[in-house]
Amino acid sequence: MKTQSLTNAIAALREQVKARHSADKTALLLATEQVKKQEPYSSQVQQALIGNSEGKTLKTVTARWVKQRLQQ
Repeated sequence: MKTQSLTNAIAALREQVKARHSADKTALLLATEQVKKQEPYSSQVQQALIGNSEGKTLKTVTARWVKQRLQQ
């Protein structure tokens, strides 16, 4: 199991998106489980992305950017 961190949460969320787009149900279930294991960090990443005015996406987001957004 990976340690909980913003970086690992971002990676887990990216894998979840890849699995969703590939239509592989098994991969999606595994990826979703990894996202859940990264709570509360995965929720923080999602919250930071909601309504951001910088055009950041899950592909371009960094842990540093998430921390800055949450402090605003």
